[in-house]
Amino acid sequence: MLSRACILVEALNTRGVRYCHWKGNAALAEALSGLKDLDLLIYRPDADIFRAVLAQHGFRPACNRDGGSFPSTEHYFGLDSDTGLMVHVHACFNVITGESLAQNFRLPVEDMLLANTRLDGIVRVPAKAAELIVFTIRTMLKHTTFVELALMARDRGKLTREITMLADAESVDQSVQLLKQWLPKLDPKLFVQCVSALRTPAPLRERLVLARRLRSSLRIYARHSQTIASWTGLATFAKLLIRRLSKRPKRLSLLSGGALVAFVGPEATGKTTLINEVSGWLSDHFVVARVHAGKPSSAKITLLANMVVPLLRLLAPNLRLSEVESRRARLKESTQAPWVYPLTFGIRSVLLAYDRRVLLSRAFARAANGTIVLCDRYPYVAPEAPDGPRLIHNPLPRNTYPIRHMLAALERKLYLQMPEPDLIICLTIPVEIAIARNRAREKKEPEEYVRRRHLAGVSVPTGHTPVRLIDTNHQLEETLREVKKTIWSIL
Repeated sequence: MLSRACILVEALNTRGVRYCHWKGNAALAEALSGLKDLDLLIYRPDADIFRAVLAQHGFRPACNRDGGSFPSTEHYFGLDSDTGLMVHVHACFNVITGESLAQNFRLPVEDMLLANTRLDGIVRVPAKAAELIVFTIRTMLKHTTFVELALMARDRGKLTREITMLADAESVDQSVQLLKQWLPKLDPKLFVQCVSALRTPAPLRERLVLARRLRSSLRIYARHSQTIASWTGLATFAKLLIRRLSKRPKRLSLLSGGALVAFVGPEATGKTTLINEVSGWLSDHFVVARVHAGKPSSAKITLLANMVVPLLRLLAPNLRLSEVESRRARLKESTQAPWVYPLTFGIRSVLLAYDRRVLLSRAFARAANGTIVLCDRYPYVAPEAPDGPRLIHNPLPRNTYPIRHMLAALERKLYLQMPEPDLIICLTIPVEIAIARNRAREKKEPEEYVRRRHLAGVSVPTGHTPVRLIDTNHQLEETLREVKKTIWSIL
């Protein structure tokens, strides 16, 4: 079965879009499988057709949140539903290349690359002579700073394979002829020396000298002065280093915006496992955040009160929420009388509702600013909902229990003020499977608790938000593919 990338390439061929996969063709098979980016150079008059083909095949445009994208460059992402891989199309309309961090040169060779192509399987790639010119220039320019040299050392084997594939005697001679036509300011002898230095390879000192000579001869094509380019490269490297050390997320966001995706369902349906997998999948490319509405952090106003909760659990274990809810369930089965819950339970429920409202309001704001937010145990107002309000479904007479009545009204108000997500993924599983999974957990819950939560989780959230029911009683890979398709459909 064809991958999403292959389907896209065949569609471009069918529509007659002039393009070529202009760099990294030694790893073209990996790009077509979705393991690497598709680096496409597009003929600018065909841009509208190109974008229409992408949209037709489910690709979404994205932008850099830092505003750091290079000119004439667009990012598109599409989901390969068979493999679950995200296909990243890196579309260029001008050849902007050079040092990997500064990309300081715009070479006027687009027509040269597009007019001299060959088919590698189903993909149009530049003829060897044309590709050799661009490969040699961008690789040699990476020798001009020590930072670039350090980065390039990671790809030494790949560079060696590429230069060996491209630089045969015939292609070098053809490259010189193309060079005279498209880059007349560049000395052909210097170009041949650069090719030879990469192919041998020459000692580092010799390559550094040649790289500086090459950079000097190309200065008329520079986007910035050398000083600005150097500072840009250092600044970019610093950002990358800080992001790596601090484990900060990627900075790409879809142009269609972020989303707040809620995962709900009974115990042991795999919510946390699926969120872990989905978070890893999305954060390879986009800004992603995770929140847990079942255990929200304390807001400023509730911090002091919540600090007392662990002490209460230690001194009065019978006041734990799970214990109180168990007593409530037993009372409901034995009598129809109203459940008079402990006052501490009512106060704790209101504090929890407030913390959830604060957490979800912030999550909603982040989604509005382009972040994809994944929420574990999203609360919703429904009878017996696992993570919904605890007090409003047990009404007590106002005259007899004024404080509890007030707490119930406040709790309901807080839950109704919580923003709705963009998508609710409701996970389901047979109760016996859930119990078996719970037994295998490191942190187990009582079986009675799992059964009660499972029964409560049968209620499906209602409202304007789309709800997708997903049965997790399958292999993880199969369930994960279904979840990925569901999320991608609303982004």
